[in-house]
Amino acid sequence: MNRARTISTVERWNRKLHIYVGLYLLLFIWLFSVSGLMMNHTAWFSNRIERYSEVQTVTVPSDGTNLAKAKAVMRQLGVTGEVLLRGVQKEGHFNFGIIRPNKRVFVNVDLRTGIAKLNNVDLPVPGTLGDLHTFTGVRRIWREEPSIRDWLPTQIWSVCIDAISIGLIFLTGSSFYLGWRIKQQRVGFIVSLAAGSAVCAFFIWGLLLIE
Repeated sequence: MNRARTISTVERWNRKLHIYVGLYLLLFIWLFSVSGLMMNHTAWFSNRIERYSEVQTVTVPSDGTNLAKAKAVMRQLGVTGEVLLRGVQKEGHFNFGIIRPNKRVFVNVDLRTGIAKLNNVDLPVPGTLGDLHTFTGVRRIWREEPSIRDWLPTQIWSVCIDAISIGLIFLTGSSFYLGWRIKQQRVGFIVSLAAGSAVCAFFIWGLLLIE
């Protein structure tokens, strides 16, 4: 009796959590699905990138870290995003980049004149969604030291990605449990699971063995 009641309780909560977690992840899953489709079929969409330059006058603080200096300049420019600092600063200049999913801004400040040249790169909607698909705020390819998330939206996005990953792991586990408990559909459950596992295994391991 107690065992049956325990199983019933587990099934009831599994269904509830499966629904609630699925609803929480709904728009995130749609976002990654649509962006993945766009990335896989770039020819279907307009991917025209807009590039333009502008010049503004700024004041670079004499003290503080390069990150603090970059943020001070960004406040004067009215631009927000993840700061990208690469390599050694050139004599008489202060250079940095500003990264966000829909935009790139590369700033070159002449310390002698205080003139900042901004090279802007605006991404179209497909590019923005594709960037969101992979955006973390930190990438080894940028070779940034130190490589940290210094923009609040990026920090929040990073936490959301962790929550999405954990939520998807739970959804797949709860789906497995729900499918296994329906004895009338056990054959379909096994066939679907086997087919998906075979395709996934091919791409994870099979391609590594093909020369």
